[in-house]
Amino acid sequence: MAEKLVAEALPWENREYRVGTAEQCMNWTREILVAACGEHFATLETHNPWDKHLLGPDDELLPEHVDSLASDEFGQKITSIAALQPGDLVFLKNTYGDWAEGVLTHVGIAVGEGRYIHRMTSNDGLVKINTIPAEDFDSGIRLKDSLCQIQ
Repeated sequence: MAEKLVAEALPWENREYRVGTAEQCMNWTREILVAACGEHFATLETHNPWDKHLLGPDDELLPEHVDSLASDEFGQKITSIAALQPGDLVFLKNTYGDWAEGVLTHVGIAVGEGRYIHRMTSNDGLVKINTIPAEDFDSGIRLKDSLCQIQ
């Protein structure tokens, strides 16, 4: 699965994704997951994300939210940048918005050497490879290979 994810993600570097529409990091990540591993990734989501205890009573859990795939049911939680491998999803916290401290707000895909590819949370909408910011890093997930259906 990891190789498929990276292979689908890398051609996006420096390309635009939904220009003028902010907060598209999870939609881009899901598009990569669908292309690499099947349509079920379009709507796959947990109801017990790792940051659930930080969410307010009126906060909805939806597939387009970053934390929708942040759950032990989908794979192994990675707690350090150094332990990430290419193809792991990378979750950042507190990157924007009026969320409680620690809520997951950004996602991308690890590409190795402490870097990740992601749709920038900005209206210019570029997909970039950047160093994973240690100050915002929360965790990663190594998705279960069994989630990847043959394409």
